[in-house]
Amino acid sequence: MIKKLEDITPEMYDELNKEIEDAFEQGCHGQCASCKSGCAEPLYPRYAKALYAVTGGKGGTGKSTVTAMLALALQRQGYKTGILDADLPGATQPQLFGAAGPVRSVQRKGKNAVQPLTLPCGVGLLSYNLIEPDLTRPILMPGRDLSNVVSYLYTDGAWDGYDVILIDMPSGAGDVPLNLYSSLPVDGVVIVAEPGELAVVPTQRCVNLCGMLLSPPVAFVENKALTERCESDRLYTLPEDCVRAALPLSPEINLAGLTGTVDQLDTSGLNEVAARLARPVLHSPC
Repeated sequence: MIKKLEDITPEMYDELNKEIEDAFEQGCHGQCASCKSGCAEPLYPRYAKALYAVTGGKGGTGKSTVTAMLALALQRQGYKTGILDADLPGATQPQLFGAAGPVRSVQRKGKNAVQPLTLPCGVGLLSYNLIEPDLTRPILMPGRDLSNVVSYLYTDGAWDGYDVILIDMPSGAGDVPLNLYSSLPVDGVVIVAEPGELAVVPTQRCVNLCGMLLSPPVAFVENKALTERCESDRLYTLPEDCVRAALPLSPEINLAGLTGTVDQLDTSGLNEVAARLARPVLHSPC
């Protein structure tokens, strides 16, 4: 059983970081479907039929809440869905669902693996907050080590059998997103923004980074929207086939996040986005 962060040794994430740096220098960005290098296997294995990062350029847009609601929408449509909480210093997924650790170790292919916590709604979850017992203790790690801990939770997570995994990313375009986009086999990203022009520059920067690393946005969610339609997407340069959706500024959503009852929310407003994320599942030969 993994009870605390110290169980993840420096040797583990140092080794993972070297793999990331070596692969990036060789031009590997984790996107095997569009790669012509002919290498035998990807840097990191694919545990789900579809893997998406949920991100944004600015903090406070409700990215984690959108991730949770998207996972619920997918689960309710019949897809086994998992969430990897990659924002270690700002991890909130367990609190949104009213969940608590610790997570457990299981045997997978002769090695110890971290078992995602199965929530009552059926969604699987791995988060730093399910490992560290003292949630108020500062995380004193540089960006490269933070990204390697997240990589460890992915590579040593018992994710087998999932249809879709959503990665709740840190906001912005810093070290952690750069390392993760360039290593994990991400099929695309979901951009979360809020109304207005305050976040346009950092969000567009995030969009451009994802495109550079071959993980273009497949969906854009305007959270805390003031109308029923997505309006702020016109402020951004997005791919033409990027699905747009709006979630209203809602006291019900806010209260659910505060009380750990996100799994009771109506997620129908994200059904179109969920359907887009499920496309690789429908076309998978597995």
